[in-house]
Amino acid sequence: MRILLFIACFLTGCAAAKPPLELADVVIADTQVWAGEVRIRGVVTVKKDGHLTIRPGARIIFAPLDRDGDGIGDGELLIEGGLVARGTAAAPIVFTSGAAQPKAADWKYLYLDFAREGELAHIVSEYAYSGVQIHFCKARVTDSEFRFNVDGLRFSTVNLVAAGNRMHHNTHGVRYEERRSQAELHHNDIRDNDIGVFVVTRSDDAARIEYNNIAGNRQYNVKLGLEQPGDVTLPRNWWGSSDPAAIEQMFFDARHDPALGQVRAPEPLAGPVDPAGWQ
Repeated sequence: MRILLFIACFLTGCAAAKPPLELADVVIADTQVWAGEVRIRGVVTVKKDGHLTIRPGARIIFAPLDRDGDGIGDGELLIEGGLVARGTAAAPIVFTSGAAQPKAADWKYLYLDFAREGELAHIVSEYAYSGVQIHFCKARVTDSEFRFNVDGLRFSTVNLVAAGNRMHHNTHGVRYEERRSQAELHHNDIRDNDIGVFVVTRSDDAARIEYNNIAGNRQYNVKLGLEQPGDVTLPRNWWGSSDPAAIEQMFFDARHDPALGQVRAPEPLAGPVDPAGWQ
């Protein structure tokens, strides 16, 4: 039996399972490639001269750690250099909590801040404070899933394309402060969150948010924050209905607080879009 097992292993290329990579408060200033299981305790920072590639099927697991006791986990992957995380439909890259009973905000975020390069495709980000935060850089987020977070996708002051993504069962599916952003969000499925799209402040109505499904969110499909006095226009989206009165009922804007602007939804679609058809 042992001989047969040896022969079978030899013929099929059996190898011992690779042990997980374990990192704690590490700075990366060179070029690295992650594959398999990576366990992070604390903050991993990819500095300006560093570059990180994450292979399909990798699992990035953040240890539950709350040093300051604020209720938000301290696990974080901070990108100041370059990040390319391209999974596949069959082998997505998963960013998740290491807690036995995971919950939102177990870890902090995948954070691109003044990053030189940011490309995310076919990732799953769950149980974070923010599934991904993107600020002051150019990035592309496609075919990914953000679930069980406080914020799914969060951004400000960016050049961003986000397409073909699914944001569900978060507090906010998408949360943004426009602040001169050039953002294009299309063919995303944003549903079953408390709030679908949360426009926090300082939107000049320049972000293009169209051809998305923004429907079935528990409180509001769109909510304006307390410092958003200007109107916000989201044309050509599917709102779960083509009835203007039903669509507007799921907006929190000047209709609830006269200090706010108004959410406008011209040319609503007659049915849902297919997120997989964005290309």
